[in-house]
Amino acid sequence: MAKATSLIKAYMTETIPSDGGFIITANFLGGGYTIYEVTAYRNVKDIYRTGDGITFKTDGNRTHLLVEPPTFTKKHIEPVNREAGRSIPYRFNEMEIMQPTTNEKVMIPHNPIMLYSSFTVLDKQADSFAYIFHPTRDVYVAMKKFIADSIYNDCNISTADSKEIADKLLETIKKFTIFTG
Repeated sequence: MAKATSLIKAYMTETIPSDGGFIITANFLGGGYTIYEVTAYRNVKDIYRTGDGITFKTDGNRTHLLVEPPTFTKKHIEPVNREAGRSIPYRFNEMEIMQPTTNEKVMIPHNPIMLYSSFTVLDKQADSFAYIFHPTRDVYVAMKKFIADSIYNDCNISTADSKEIADKLLETIKKFTIFTG
């Protein structure tokens, strides 16, 4: 089965696959507000470390998952217009909005975005993670399980809701075009 490796560890041991892969990051911003990013890339020209994180010189696809706690006071503001660090590049009408039984609001874009020429995966901050998955035959199964487990364990959302959220996110991930071009 495909497995996750810490992105920093993969970078330090030079095991980031240059022919492509998937990177899952999560930033836990306090009070239950969480942003996940899933990025796919292929045909890397260069990978290097910057002050912000690890930069990949290649094209990619990216999608997000936003978990908004019931106590969030700026629910009316479009996610694209929220303050730096709490925004994702989507409007409400571009996302599936789910309401788990624990009353969080979960937002998943219908379609991924394209990343042209390069992208940076931010370095691990106080409460975050970044893992890389090699594009094996069962990578979608492994990522779905990883995402569902993280939503359950890190966001305190029920097992059933976590699996449903992971299924919905996987629908968007399967729209990535980086491996079909």
